Amino acid sequence: MDNDQKGCEVSQPVGGWALSSVQARILEGVAAGFSSGRLSRELHLSSKTIDYHVRVMSDKLQAPNRVSLVSRAFVLQILRTDSWPPRIASETVD
Repeated sequence: MDNDQKGCEVSQPVGGWALSSVQARILEGVAAGFSSGRLSRELHLSSKTIDYHVRVMSDKLQAPNRVSLVSRAFVLQILRTDSWPPRIASETVD
């Protein structure tokens, strides 16, 4: 295993940052393929709020789009690989 891979094997919050419970629910929905509109209806938040949180998470994980965000979340073990629909690893939520 090279140094790059070692840095990605974490189950702790990334760079001292942990997801809020709202961000965790949004990330799970994004990973399941839900649109901002559907997430806004299900979570009773505006689409702009959903998009804001997706942007914040994308910035933190240096992901340019939703697909990259989900991929990085799996690689960093923020999302569990043993469930469907995707679920957040509990130790990454604040």
